[in-house]
Amino acid sequence: MARVGVCTCVLLALTTFASAAAQTTAAPFNATLLGTVSTFINVSGIPSSAGGNNFLYDNYNAEMITKRSAQMYCQTGAPAFPVVETTIQAAHEAMMAGNLTCSQLVSSYIQRISAYDRLTNSVRLVVPDIMSTAATMDTQLAAIVANGTDLPLLFCVPILVKDNFDALDGGVATANGAVALLDNMPKMDSTEVAQAKAKGAIILAHGNMAEWAFTNAISIGSAYGVVRNPYSLDRSTAGSSGGPAAGAAASYAMISMGTDTGNSIRGPSGHQGLVGLRSSIGQTSRAGIIPLQLNRDIGGPIGRTVSDVATLFTALTDFSMFPEGFDPRDPVTAFRLNYTHPSNYTQFLNPNGLKGKRIGVISSIANNPNNDADVNAHFAQAIADLTAAGATVVENFTIVGNSLGDKEWSGYIPITSTADNGTVYNTGAFGFNNGSWYTGNGSAGKWESISQDICPNFREDLETYLSTSGSNSRTLLQIYEEGLYHPSVTQSITGPLFAPSNFSTADVLQQPSSKAAGFVCTCGEFYNNPCRMEIRARLIESMDAMNLDAFIYPGWGNPPRLIGDLSQSGNTPLGDFSQGLLPATGAPGIVVPMGLHDTLGTPTTLQIGARPFNESTLIEIAYGYEQATMHRAAPQLFPECTDPVMTTGPSSTSMGVATSG
Repeated sequence: MARVGVCTCVLLALTTFASAAAQTTAAPFNATLLGTVSTFINVSGIPSSAGGNNFLYDNYNAEMITKRSAQMYCQTGAPAFPVVETTIQAAHEAMMAGNLTCSQLVSSYIQRISAYDRLTNSVRLVVPDIMSTAATMDTQLAAIVANGTDLPLLFCVPILVKDNFDALDGGVATANGAVALLDNMPKMDSTEVAQAKAKGAIILAHGNMAEWAFTNAISIGSAYGVVRNPYSLDRSTAGSSGGPAAGAAASYAMISMGTDTGNSIRGPSGHQGLVGLRSSIGQTSRAGIIPLQLNRDIGGPIGRTVSDVATLFTALTDFSMFPEGFDPRDPVTAFRLNYTHPSNYTQFLNPNGLKGKRIGVISSIANNPNNDADVNAHFAQAIADLTAAGATVVENFTIVGNSLGDKEWSGYIPITSTADNGTVYNTGAFGFNNGSWYTGNGSAGKWESISQDICPNFREDLETYLSTSGSNSRTLLQIYEEGLYHPSVTQSITGPLFAPSNFSTADVLQQPSSKAAGFVCTCGEFYNNPCRMEIRARLIESMDAMNLDAFIYPGWGNPPRLIGDLSQSGNTPLGDFSQGLLPATGAPGIVVPMGLHDTLGTPTTLQIGARPFNESTLIEIAYGYEQATMHRAAPQLFPECTDPVMTTGPSSTSMGVATSG
């Protein structure tokens, strides 16, 4: 069953069964009742010049669903194998025991998408011919079982891929959340998709996302509308990998693949109680992924367990298909050759992996005055749990030293500082340093954006991709002139087109041009942008000086926003702590569930960072913490599908099935 998402009008209107509608009185979060009835922002009354239209309005309507009524959404038959919260290992064991076929596994996920995704809107479409692929794998499975050989690493693992990964399966467009690219039929698999398929994975569906991957706050686009958080349908998934994250959380797939420029694997993973891994830049290939800002982009796994994430990551770091040892389509992967890589990251799934580890706390982030009190409490408990499991936690880890200026990075910009664009930071306390580095001395010093606003990376990177893509859209200007984008991204589209600077990326990369414009930081990579080179070197030196294996801080300082709170400033603090340190340095990070918010029932998340190309340590620490705490909790609105329940009570007219009341 393919779901086609082509709309510039009403994309989703949630409907509930009659018995569910009878239970839609507002109430606070508890174990039975999730979500609220509300229209969060009546944007239909806002002039179109301010971003208001019926399209947005219809996507901000959400109805309250109770746990009891949610059980009626999927009464189309119990699956042959329970898939809610299942793992790759459990599915493979069932296959080898003769209790599960590939077709049964895939069918179970399609059943859940068909029944439940009307609530979350996380899947743009299911690959049309996937059952044919599954049937072929059934034949392979029978031979493997008969011969007593091992299953391939990812055999019949159904993956929900973000809609910016090129994937040939089923003749599906790579839309990037945008109506403009619904004709973008890929000519070859992205490298990460090819690597996963080489290990036996099956591409199940394309996940909805924030259009062009622009925003960290919400996942919404012109191709398929807004994604809702499965833990509270009135709240955001964060962006931009909201669909793959919501789908993984609600068990629409075994595991997902997302991308991360500043936040977009780790933020959505955190908001959905998942494990999300942003690897080192150069560790994995971005070839065949539609770029946002290639010098910070990375693709990677989003899953329910550290084990599943480590398993998929093993496939994504296998470059044996390339004689050179790196991907020529993404030359930055040549940096891999400077490091030794394990053949299988599952070897680091050590339940005692925290013993002897030294972990620093970036307290200036953890103590942000805008943090939610409950997030702070969970983070304090995480420190206690890490310590109890054998780690030494070192408070107040800071990045020491700066050869480019006379102030050090602390996680905050003092209120008296002025950014390079003239903005004076004055938040009443401190402003979070979201990717800045201090350059210059004395009165000439300033906090400078690590990646300059004048840099045209997005436009140039996108148009490079489009030049060889299957889409008729070839330039950002063409997309703008044809109006093929969601109104919420208008500024992000027009900014790169009509910025006052005429710099090209090549111009700004040249130090004389950059300095003539008053900048030290440039548009470049972690290896040729002076500010990124500096912060990377100082991070490693500071970790070495304190003998740290890793560092931690809350993944987000605040709970997921209400969907109507769209603006970047918002009516509530955003709390995204992912943007600055790791993308700037190219170092890896992983997020792990830290427990549910005591009031809202939404997940909180622990972020762990390490030295570049040291994902093995990240996985070992994350797994040790996960096993010590077991904080992962499935969203209650998406139980296992069941056989129809026939009673003598009131019947539902929605599906012609009697309900259990």
